[in-house]
Amino acid sequence: MGRAYVGFCLDNAELLDLMGSIKHDPQASAALLDATGRWSEPIERLMAEGQRKGEVREGPIARVGVTVFATLHGYADLAATGMLTPELAEGGLDDVIAFILRGCAPDARA
Repeated sequence: MGRAYVGFCLDNAELLDLMGSIKHDPQASAALLDATGRWSEPIERLMAEGQRKGEVREGPIARVGVTVFATLHGYADLAATGMLTPELAEGGLDDVIAFILRGCAPDARA
């Protein structure tokens, strides 16, 4: 899912920018605002399932999820704006995903 999100961001940087800004327009439709509230539901379900299985650290899904989203979105933004060298962009997503997986793992002290 992370790879799909970053791929979408890289392939559609201008659309992503538009999508991010239009939801803050005072004339944004109720349907758009409703859709922006639902975009994270599949990810939240996966994280909750991971918690039930003991594969994802305990805690509110929103707190765990925001770190995942911020990391993926930050990487996508850096890559889309050319802030990464070709060498970093080449294997960078693999490193980001490995970092997220380690960060979401249950606390070893528990």
